[in-house]
Amino acid sequence: MLIGGKIGVDWVENLVNSKFFESCGYHRELRRNEKNMFCIDCNLCFCKHCVTNSSHCFHEWLQICKYVYHDVVRLHEIQKHLNCSEIQTYKINGEKAIHLNPRPQSKDSKTLKLKGIVACEACGRHLQDLPNRFCSIACKVSIDENICKERQKNFVSTQITKFDHSNENESCISLNESSEVIQTWCISTLKPTKNLHKRKGIPRRAPIC
Repeated sequence: MLIGGKIGVDWVENLVNSKFFESCGYHRELRRNEKNMFCIDCNLCFCKHCVTNSSHCFHEWLQICKYVYHDVVRLHEIQKHLNCSEIQTYKINGEKAIHLNPRPQSKDSKTLKLKGIVACEACGRHLQDLPNRFCSIACKVSIDENICKERQKNFVSTQITKFDHSNENESCISLNESSEVIQTWCISTLKPTKNLHKRKGIPRRAPIC
């Protein structure tokens, strides 16, 4: 399973689809009001001023950072709630971080893939370290969702096949039972009955004159 601590994947989808570092509408008059936080419990992004002025301080939340103009999250923060194995990590100020979304591919990405260099299974971007398979959280989520959908599809088709076979067996049994009943009825109906000759009475002799 992809999710570690929290149940469900809705918050992960919102995490990778949210637009961070925009001005917070609730704290426009304050400095450094960019939305660089994400609350897992509320499933939304907010600024640092929202943490102290609301119930977010009692919730589970993540801090989003910038790395080469792209959104990343610290590994030690998100791995408490999400299985981040096989995702490429990068070092930012001595801490490991992972990308929320895939970075733009280089022009020679196809050439690197043809040379046998390891690439992301979802977007094809070059990966630095093995045994990583994905370059971002979004890439891993997309692959895992496809796997789950395929498993559900196979499960449903298997159940339908079993149901069809069971109906066929029941139909065969009912047909066999019906044929046996009809055969028994025909035998009992068409069976010739014995002619029973009943005696007319006790024979009497004529009187002697």
